Amino acid sequence: MSLEVAYNRRDPSEHPYAVDEPASLSGKQRFRRLAEVFFTKKNSLIIFVLIPSIAAAIYYFLIASSQYISETRMIVRTIGVSEQFDTSEKREGRSMIGGDSLTQDSYIVANYLKSPEIVRRLDSEINLRRFFWRDNIDLLSRLSDSARFEDLYEYWLKHVDTYVDGPSGIIIFTFRAFSPEDSVKISKAALAAADEMIDKISEKAKRDLVVRVETDVNASLADYRAALDELRDYQNKTGILDPLSSAKMLSAIISKLTEQKLQLTVSLKSLEAANADDTARGRELRRSIQAIDDQIAVRQNSMAGREATDGAQLSSSLTEFSRLETRRIVTQAIYEANVRNLDTAKSTALKRTTFISVFSDSHIPEDSNYPDRFSNWIILTVGLLTLWMTATLIWMSIEDHRV
Repeated sequence: MSLEVAYNRRDPSEHPYAVDEPASLSGKQRFRRLAEVFFTKKNSLIIFVLIPSIAAAIYYFLIASSQYISETRMIVRTIGVSEQFDTSEKREGRSMIGGDSLTQDSYIVANYLKSPEIVRRLDSEINLRRFFWRDNIDLLSRLSDSARFEDLYEYWLKHVDTYVDGPSGIIIFTFRAFSPEDSVKISKAALAAADEMIDKISEKAKRDLVVRVETDVNASLADYRAALDELRDYQNKTGILDPLSSAKMLSAIISKLTEQKLQLTVSLKSLEAANADDTARGRELRRSIQAIDDQIAVRQNSMAGREATDGAQLSSSLTEFSRLETRRIVTQAIYEANVRNLDTAKSTALKRTTFISVFSDSHIPEDSNYPDRFSNWIILTVGLLTLWMTATLIWMSIEDHRV
C-alpha cells in the first residue's frame, strides 16, 4: 500500500505574496490579510519615517523661506519723580544715570508689543499684511491673502518675542521677518507705537493725579466753609463770639465786684461797731452791698447758674462752641494740607516724564538665523523614528498575546 500526498500547484505567474482567500472570509478578515501583506515593518518604515523625512528635508533645505531676526534692547525710564508724593509706585531701584527704573512699566510695554492693539495699529499705518504675503515667501510660511484680523494677530505672535529682565527692567524685543529690511522697519514701527502708548499713559496719570488732588481740595474747602457757617450761626444765635473770653471777662468782673463788696462790708462793720449803722451812711452801704450782690449773682448765673439772665449760659455753650471751633480748626488744617498737595502735584506733573530709552537699537541683520534647517530636520526625523519604533513594539506585543 502506498501513501500519496497531493500538493496544490501554484501558478508561477501569480504574485509571490498572493494568498488563497476562501470565499467564506469576511471583509474584516480580508483587510487584515492585505494589511499583513503590504504593511510590513519595512513598508511602514518607508511610509511613516523615510518619506516624511525626505519631504521635510526638501522643504527645509530647498523651499523654506529664510527669516531674519532684529533685536532691540531698551528700558522704561521716569524722571522728575517726587519722593514725597509718588508713594503708590513700587520702585525696584534707583538708576545711576538719573530717574527711576520702573519694572512695572517695562512689563506693560512688553505686553503691549504682543497685544492686538499694536497689530491693528501697524496694519493701518504700514500695512502689516503686505510684509507677510509676498510671492517670495513659501506657501507654508506665507499669510493668506484673505486672512482675517485674528489670523494676522496669531501670525504676529509667532514672529514676535519679548523678554523682561526682572531686577533691571530691561526689555529685549525680537522680531522675525522675511527680509532684513522688513525686520528692522517693522521693529522700529512697533517701538514707536509703544513709545506713544507709554507717553499717553504717563500724561493720563499726571492728569488724574492733578484732578484727584483738586477734588480733595474742593471737598476740604466745602467742609471748611460748612464749619465756618455752622460756627457763625451758633455765634449769632447765642450772641457770644467766644465763650472762653466771655468767661474770663465775667470772672474778672465778679472778682472786681467782690473786692468792692468787701470794702463796703468793712465800712459797714465799722459803722455797726460805732452804733451808727442806722444812719444815712449805713443805709447807703447796705443798698450798695445789696446791689453788688445782685450783680454778682447775675454774673454767676450767666456763667454756670441755673437760669441765664442775658442769653445762653457760658458753661453750656462752651462745650458746643469747643466742638464747632475744633471742627473749624481741623477742616482748615486739612484744606491747607490739600492746597499744598495740589501745588506739589502740579509741580510733579510738569517735571515728570516717562519714556522708552533704547540702548541697543535694531540693525539690519546680515545672516538668516531662522529656521534652523538642519536641527529642525533632525528633530523631525528622530521624532518620527521614535514614534515608529514605539508603534511597532506595541503592535508586536499585541500579536504575541494573540498567539
